[in-house]
Amino acid sequence: MSTLDRTWFHKQWRHLRLWRRFFAQAVVRETHYRAHFLTTLLVGLVQLGLGIVPTLLLFGFTDELHGWTRAEVIALVGVFQIVTGLIATFVAPNLNRMTSYLTEGELDSVLLRPVSSQFYLTLRWINVAELTNVASGIVVLTIGLMQAGIGFGPAQAVQAVVLVACGLVLLTAVWSLLAFLAFWLQSVEPIGYVFQNLVEAGRYPLVFFPLAVRTFLTFAFPVAFATTFPVQALSGELGWGTVGLGVVLALVAQGLARLMWRRGLLTYSSASS
Repeated sequence: MSTLDRTWFHKQWRHLRLWRRFFAQAVVRETHYRAHFLTTLLVGLVQLGLGIVPTLLLFGFTDELHGWTRAEVIALVGVFQIVTGLIATFVAPNLNRMTSYLTEGELDSVLLRPVSSQFYLTLRWINVAELTNVASGIVVLTIGLMQAGIGFGPAQAVQAVVLVACGLVLLTAVWSLLAFLAFWLQSVEPIGYVFQNLVEAGRYPLVFFPLAVRTFLTFAFPVAFATTFPVQALSGELGWGTVGLGVVLALVAQGLARLMWRRGLLTYSSASS
């Protein structure tokens, strides 16, 4: 292994250890606010119930719609709950702070730290309580798969996990690109609300939408990789080509986010100057 490779691995390991500290601190904070944990759990269960109700109403008059059964859509709602729970846990607490980082001078101190500033601002804060939504999503996904009689093998499971990971990376990159507009705009706080509203489209199968919307939800705002495609992978309806496409798009999206962050830093002047 070359010196360059050893330096790269050392740097990544250092960032991983730092993130572990972030997570440990988040757990400690959560133990001091147990009411918040219970409130988040109750709110998540209510949101999950509200998400299932439209599905029950929709399939109250038919057993299948555009090739999807009620059980498969319930499984999709479970995946959606898992994905949104992970975003609310690891992504939203950070990107929602982007305006304050730039306008209140907090970025100045971050730039002085011996770590990647983009890494620090994207992953510093963690809302552990939101992991309850991930757990409830896993339960709903399991129920939906059992009702649908879907028996998937190791290959399908790997495809689904990789697609969910790609979907999370893609959605995080899209939100990051929008949040980094704070370098040029006075405030990007409304962007978070727009993002969360667009994510709601992932609650329904991609085929339920017109062609133009399906294209948008696959390539421009790729929520399909995080919700619809993983369920189809578990059903054996997707091949490795879609998985490969997801990986390529995720890498490209991350590269674009990195480039925009660096471009933004070039235009940044200290809030205290």
